[in-house]
Formats: sequence, C-alpha cells, structure tokens
Amino acid sequence: MKRFLITITVALMITIVLSNVVSAARISFIGTANTTGNNPTSGNFTLPAGWAAGDVAVFWWYTENNTKTLVAGTPWGITSKQDVNSSGFGHIFIGYRTLVAGDSTFGWTSSTVNLATTIWGTSVFRGVNRSGDPFEAQSGAPATFTDTSSPDPPAVTTKTNGAWVIPIFGKNNDYLSITVPTGYTSAGSNDATTGNDASAGVAYREIASIGTEDPGPWSAAGTANDDGYVWTGALMPAAENAVFFGTNL
Repeated sequence: MKRFLITITVALMITIVLSNVVSAARISFIGTANTTGNNPTSGNFTLPAGWAAGDVAVFWWYTENNTKTLVAGTPWGITSKQDVNSSGFGHIFIGYRTLVAGDSTFGWTSSTVNLATTIWGTSVFRGVNRSGDPFEAQSGAPATFTDTSSPDPPAVTTKTNGAWVIPIFGKNNDYLSITVPTGYTSAGSNDATTGNDASAGVAYREIASIGTEDPGPWSAAGTANDDGYVWTGALMPAAENAVFFGTNL
C-alpha cells in the first residue's frame, strides 16, 4: 500500500513539474521595409535592418485594381497565406518565410494596369514558431469593407498564450494620417496618390492568454467612401520546451 501511494505521489510531482516548464519565447518586432508604385510590373520585397536567420518575414502587397495580377511566392521562397481579388476592392497578397542566412530580396512580377497604385512591404518578427506555418490561426479569407476610411479587421482566436495578433489592411485610397487599432503597434504602413491612390498597413499586439481577439479599427483621416480588404492572423511563439498540455497543443 505504501509503495502504491509513493508511486502516485511521484507521478503527480512529475506531472506538476512538467506542466510548470512549459514556456514560449516572447515574440519581438524587428522592423519593416515598404514602398509604393504607380502600376509597377515588377518589384522586390526587401528586408529591414537587424533581421537574422530564423526570423519570420510577413510579406504584404495591395493594389487598388483587382485585375492587376501578381506572381510571387514559391519562385522566390515565399509561402502564400492569402491571395484574393475582387472588383471594387482591389487585390491583396499576404505571405511568409522563415529567413535563412543569405536572404536579401524577394522579387515579384505583375501585369500592367494603367494607374493601378500598389503598396508592398515586409514586416519581420523574431521568436516565432519556425516549424511549418508561423500563423497558428487566422480570421479566414480577407474580408471586404465599403465606404469607410478606417478599416476594421475581423477577430481571430489565438491558440497559444503569448501569441501575437497581426491585422492587415489594404484600401483603394490614400490617408492623410493613420492610427493603429487601440492597444496595437504599427508594423508598417504606406500610401500613395500617384495613380488612383491606395494604402496598406500592418499592426501587432501580444495577447497574453488564449482566446478571441477583435483588434478594432484603424483610425485614418481620409474620404469616407474607401473600399478594400482586412485580414487578421495570429503568430505562434516559438516553444522553448516541447511539452504542452490541453489547449496549448
């Protein structure tokens, strides 16, 4: 009987110890590089200063004209996360890559569409899961919005404590000024009035506990008849210890 009780006690102690060693590296934002163009037919996603092998780059590209095509992704080592277009809302692309030594620029090509203002950029994060897709969750396909200067990204449900929620927008007008959703920090944005005008941006926020996060809108000064896309993803922290329980799996 004593041996049985000792066995149970030891097993419980091991379980408690293992549950306490579960931890994840905190994600950090390294920087962004972004630019604009009037109907560019080619370009490069570039990397910001300070990046290192093992960082995760999130690539974003938006044009106000949905008929303007984009060839990016596999030929340049970028994995496509979203690539959608629709009349009146433009064309948005979101991709990612775990960076390796020797990375520099990632090219893309596009069809020619007169006055199609285009915005593109790279946002780099450290401490993100590097095994497979760094996004542990997403809101779904990019959602459209109409007649507002302030894009309101959809909610996403995180799966890991300390995940970083990443809302992204692209819209068919520029902005006079822009403020990220409350509680968030900018991970890059840009706009242009050359061509038919467009703007795009990214933000981030660490979410301490698993659950549903609704970022709320950007606040942008501009016209009230803007249309475009919004999307929200959640970056998974890199696990420091390979022991997980319950919903942390």
